[in-house]
Amino acid sequence: MEKNEFQQLAEKISNGTATAEEVALYNHYYNQLQEDAGWDSEKLGEQYQLETELHARITANLPGYTEYKRPFPYLKIAAAVALIFISVLVYLKTGNNSGMLAHNESKRFEHDVNPGRNRAVLTLEDGSQLNLDESGTGILAKQGNVQISKLNNGQIVYTATRGRPVPANKNLFNTITIPRGGQYQLTLRDGTKVWLNAASSLRFPALFTGKSRVVELNGEAYFEVAKKVEGGKAEGRKVPFIVKTATQEIEVLGTHFNVNAYADEKITKTTLLEGSVKVSSIKTGAVQMLKPGEQSQLTESGDIHLATGIDMDEAVAWKNELFYFNNTELALIMRQLSRWYDVEIDADNMPRKRFNGILSRNVKLSQVLQMMEKTSGLKFKIEERRISMLQ
Repeated sequence: MEKNEFQQLAEKISNGTATAEEVALYNHYYNQLQEDAGWDSEKLGEQYQLETELHARITANLPGYTEYKRPFPYLKIAAAVALIFISVLVYLKTGNNSGMLAHNESKRFEHDVNPGRNRAVLTLEDGSQLNLDESGTGILAKQGNVQISKLNNGQIVYTATRGRPVPANKNLFNTITIPRGGQYQLTLRDGTKVWLNAASSLRFPALFTGKSRVVELNGEAYFEVAKKVEGGKAEGRKVPFIVKTATQEIEVLGTHFNVNAYADEKITKTTLLEGSVKVSSIKTGAVQMLKPGEQSQLTESGDIHLATGIDMDEAVAWKNELFYFNNTELALIMRQLSRWYDVEIDADNMPRKRFNGILSRNVKLSQVLQMMEKTSGLKFKIEERRISMLQ
């Protein structure tokens, strides 16, 4: 295949007109090049330019995709082939997938599972609970001089009222719990915005009143921290915002960052997009300062390793309603699918495979598995909300 042929094929894939055979040909040819001879600029053109063009063309056609405007380049070699998965998704969504699966193949996915959605339970200080996905819009509850409201887009917001103030010696703590197969967004009383991923929870005060703003996280969340406190005795002041997990503390002022602290992941990852943060290990006391584009990786032993040049699109893909696989181990992918689709996985029979790809999280589980099958030779089956491998 020569440069012009490859670019023509890439163009068809990017605009969604490629056939399934052409998509398979591209993936096969690209993977063969990577394994045997690396990237051939003479035949395929400049790698970075092609990646950038495909990224712009394909993501422009992907519903629900919001790209983080990165201040520096860090596109990776895998991105070119990874983006093909987006185009395959567009291809499927445009109705060109008729006949792609034979009847006997489709039976493997007859127990298909829908993607996750906005689901959460809010537990108030008095123990009462609000099922947020079933609650209507408007004011849901009041606590002291703070009211809890649900907006039309489903977001939960804490705002001030003129009611009785919260006693100085009493913090009213709330906990928002996101089940498997769910996600949710809320705005804290200080103006901080929080996005919570599936199987996560956040404990926080209804009103920040002390010398620090402390929240407790289990699972994964993306934070856009307000620089100054709104409401309470600390109103208008720059008060440190602290995120506690089971293994670390993160201290910030105004900044954007993502924390992945699931109990079933061996490494706790804190990725900084904007501002600066200080990460401290609870076990060892080790401290790491982060700059934008850096990621701290806290191990089970309590050591902190610094990773630089991190791909922000990958780090916050879940928030942008995407799966982003960048040489990602199959076991890690399966844990992500398990949380988002609320399914069990047959972990004992998972081979040591790695995948590249970008797909919408708003598709059925079978579509994700089919895309993985196309480039791996693996075969999956969904049965009774469980993903298993076929021998």
